[in-house]
Order: sequence, then C-alpha cells, then structure tokens
Amino acid sequence: MRQISENHSYEELRGVMVDILVGREKTNYPPEQYTNLILAVGEVLARRGADAPVVPLASSSETRMHPGDGELVRDVFWDLFRQGFITLGKNVHNESWPWFRLSHDGQKRLDSQSPYRFHSGTTYLALVKQEVPDISDEAFVYLDEAVAAYYADCRLASCVMLGVAAEAEFLRLLSVGLANSTHGKHFTKADKERSIRQKIMKFQSGLAALPKPLIEEAGEDLDTHLTAIQAILRVARNDAGHPTATKPPTREQVYVYLQLFVPFAGQIRRLRLALAKES
Repeated sequence: MRQISENHSYEELRGVMVDILVGREKTNYPPEQYTNLILAVGEVLARRGADAPVVPLASSSETRMHPGDGELVRDVFWDLFRQGFITLGKNVHNESWPWFRLSHDGQKRLDSQSPYRFHSGTTYLALVKQEVPDISDEAFVYLDEAVAAYYADCRLASCVMLGVAAEAEFLRLLSVGLANSTHGKHFTKADKERSIRQKIMKFQSGLAALPKPLIEEAGEDLDTHLTAIQAILRVARNDAGHPTATKPPTREQVYVYLQLFVPFAGQIRRLRLALAKES
C-alpha cells in the first residue's frame, strides 16, 4: 500500500475522475462501485506523479490518497451525481448503491469537455505547444514558471508569470498588426497606450475595422478570449503588483486561468499569421 503525500485541487481530481469514467484511463479496478473508483483515482494519481512509480495494471497494489484528496473525491462524485452525469445502480441486476455508472448523456457530455485540462507542468506545456507551435521563447519561459508556481501553490506568482506570457504573445501580435500595410492604421491607438490592458482594449476596437474573412481566420471567440485574458492581467497587476486587502485567487481559479491561456494564445497566433500574410 502506497500513501500519496501530495494534496490535489478539486479541478485536478475531477479531471482524473472524468478520465477514468469515460475510459481515457485504464485501471486495475473498473469504476463500477464507489470503493473501486476511489482506488482507481489513487492509482491514476500515483501513475501521473512525477516521483511516483507506475502501478502495473496486472498488479494488486493499491495506492491510498492523501486524506484531503479523499474528501474532495467524495465531493466530486456527488457533484457529478447532482449534475446528472452519474446514475446510481449499474444495471437491472445491480440497481442500487454502491454500484453506479455514467448516464448516457453524461458519457457524451464529459467525453467532449474542455480539451485544455492538464495534470502536470509537462502536460500543460505540451498543450500550449500543440496549440501554438511557434510560441515565443520569452512566453514559454514564463509559462514554465507559471505552471511551476501553480503546483507549488504560489498562486499570485503563477498569475504574474501567466500575465507576462500573455503580454508577450499579445505584443507580438500588435507588432505584426502595426506592420500590416493595409490594416496597421487600425492599431496605432493601441500602440500609443502605456498600460497593457488599455493596449488590449484599443486593439479590440481596431479589430472591428478588419475584414470579416480575416477575423474568421482567428476563430469565432477572439474577442471573448481577449476579454478573459484581461481578468488574468488584472489579478497579476493589481493583486500581485500592487498589493491590496483582497484575497488571492483560489487554486481552482488559477487552474482555470492557465486553461484560458491556451485558446487565447491559439487565436492570437491565428490572427497574427493572417495579418502577416497580408503585410
């Protein structure tokens, strides 16, 4: 029996449980009873841990979770039940607790959820590189620091590093936009601003003047992602750069911020490439 000393966040544990339930993770214990699910979560956590040995599927070894994780896993399970993802009872022969299964709708919905979940610094950086193969070295270094700070529970530091990475990719886009012989004039106001948030806001205003086909190359939600990334910058600049009495972001919020960066950077890249083609 192996005891995991690390304590994980609600979002991380939910991600592990979802991967088990939809079949992305194979475990010694099929997730058909609650006790087996607990053991399966422990097995996957051990397998994913940087310093943990992989538990072979043929082994009868068990991994006991951190006590705090065990309570969070219970919360996740019943939240999934209340949300309609889980049905109690396996089938007509095993109709009651502790048997359970995913509902048919739950299987489809959970299997199609956010592709930006991660369970380690390595998997996070791989997600970013997959979305933005040509990400700048500067941004990548800060993202590495951001995810490392997240796992060290240095939440404000993670936001600061993430904010710097976002700035780097945005300023790279702004530079390409200004160099565009046809559309560069729409971004001169953004270039004159000193605050990064004001630059983003003025840049968003300039986007309205771009041809629709060019905007469509970046994807449908560019404006939404530009707005979302400002929330990260606000935390990074106001809460960390200028300390106030406000509470730091929760671990779950930082996890979401890290996730948000991936589609943001992807759409920034697509627009950057589209503007570069027309220069």
